Amino acid sequence: MKKVMLFAMVAASVIMVSCNKQPAQNEQKEEITVAASQEVSALRIAMNLAKYGYEVESASALIEAANILASTPTQTFEATMEQGAENTDEKEKADKAPFTPAQLITDACELTEDANLLALADNITAKLNMQTESTRGAMGGPKYALGSVSAHSYTFYDAKFWANEIAEIAVSGDGDTDLDLYVYDENGNCIASDTDYTDDCYVRFAPRWTGLFRIKIVNRGGVYNKYAIVTN
Repeated sequence: MKKVMLFAMVAASVIMVSCNKQPAQNEQKEEITVAASQEVSALRIAMNLAKYGYEVESASALIEAANILASTPTQTFEATMEQGAENTDEKEKADKAPFTPAQLITDACELTEDANLLALADNITAKLNMQTESTRGAMGGPKYALGSVSAHSYTFYDAKFWANEIAEIAVSGDGDTDLDLYVYDENGNCIASDTDYTDDCYVRFAPRWTGLFRIKIVNRGGVYNKYAIVTN
């Protein structure tokens, strides 16, 4: 009898814990049937193009990345940000340019004298000049921000996501270290992660309730990493 009561108590506690946990990524594969949003997909492509363009010094790749960023409406990623402790043993490295349309165009123009590419760059610059900061913020669309995380450290973002709506988070680093991405619900449960050996991370999840979620970006390498983060 005592064993039966003990089993019942343990089972009840497990049920209580599971009821207070958002679904983990591998628990909700059947729930997420919609395709990834076109805007987030476009921004991921732009970030990878920018990284590739700098690696091989391709002006065309940088210009196309700038064009995608300039053509995809975004708003500022407004989230509470918390940095981990800085690593005093961090190695030095050459600084890398941020993935902004204006910077990409500037760097692309230094790599080419091709008249067609320069004309395309001028068109993108004109498009950027027509977009004021206020109109960019009013456009809606995915949220985009740039950040940096120290060697062997982490960065937290606390952001709000809505119940029963697909949430997407993408992170693309500067290529120098491995970045890992984790998402925790308000009870501290890890509900999604991308922990491969690159600095390109992407997760999708469907919150069961509206609330704040903690996004954790971990730098596994010995130098800092400049990254771009996108959420829908």
